[in-house]
Amino acid sequence: MGGSVYFHKPAKRWYVQVYWQGKRYKIWRYNGDPIWHEKTAQKLLNKARAEIDEGTFQPKTYFPDSPLSIDRYASQWLRVIDVKPNTLKDYRYSVNNFITPFFKDKDIRNIRYNDIVEFHKWVPRCEKGKYNVASCLRTMLRWAWRNEDITKVPPFPKLSQGELPEIEYLSIEQQNLVLSQIPEWHRPVFMLGMEYGLRIGELRAIKWDCINDEELIIKRAFAENELMESTKTKRSRVFGLTPYVRQIIKSLPMTSSTFVLVREDGKPYTNKNLNSLWTEACKNAGIKKIKLYNAIRHSLGCQLLDQGFEFDKVQTVLGHTRPEMTKRYAKRSNESITNMLIQRRSPVVVLGNVSQEI
Repeated sequence: MGGSVYFHKPAKRWYVQVYWQGKRYKIWRYNGDPIWHEKTAQKLLNKARAEIDEGTFQPKTYFPDSPLSIDRYASQWLRVIDVKPNTLKDYRYSVNNFITPFFKDKDIRNIRYNDIVEFHKWVPRCEKGKYNVASCLRTMLRWAWRNEDITKVPPFPKLSQGELPEIEYLSIEQQNLVLSQIPEWHRPVFMLGMEYGLRIGELRAIKWDCINDEELIIKRAFAENELMESTKTKRSRVFGLTPYVRQIIKSLPMTSSTFVLVREDGKPYTNKNLNSLWTEACKNAGIKKIKLYNAIRHSLGCQLLDQGFEFDKVQTVLGHTRPEMTKRYAKRSNESITNMLIQRRSPVVVLGNVSQEI
């Protein structure tokens, strides 16, 4: 096995020299400190040899001058990762407010399971917030492993988002009531979104090249105000044109925009535009304030499941990559379940072939 220990007289300290994949490496530090004793150098050499035998040797591990402190590494990681703007914004928040303040200049190569457990306890957030921050740290460590900056990703404690709240949604009748309070020009964008349960960013990004005589293709999405040439899941979804949607498209005013759903000035909607219109319409309709995302996307999922459609079909319509996402839509509070049972027998009860008014 190649490798030796040497004493450097001018520096008055020891170093280790190893050969790996045809290259020679001189290692001057052990755990970040200069090697003052021969025994320490020999211990380091044995460690490097064992890692070479196991196939886990990474030269970067032994060079502390590399930018591998958490604060420097996280800053570099945020600059080079290729993610959507919203995701980058969330990662930057987790790094700046939690990961860097906790780990500071700790070497990313020395993070262990116990450090992660202490970090998770330290994050003063609700369960979902703790989950998101810990997920960001795990994503960064996985990146470091793929980039060969660390030899392995330390194990994480089981991450949980906690008990997810019941999904709020509207019935079709409630949706129509709110739609009646939206100015006619702006109504189609909400109607089309409700028909297919689209994400707001997908709805805003529909262009005329996404529509033909038979189909609507969802292949783009806005992230904030940046148009992305892919959806959140990186997958395109294809919907047949329903009679309702054909009528919506036929009623759209003529514009020169490449986007299907636009404001009076011909520009695509922003999240701010749509939320402002929606909030005002809910107020005028006397409907309890509900997030636009819930009113459009969540409502379709809940409506379909309430009507008895199979989970897998609803999952396909909504474009969920995991069935667990769809099953969330089936969750109901005890109060809502009771109300459904009451409404099921009102105003008519069917006994055999006889209907009786209550």
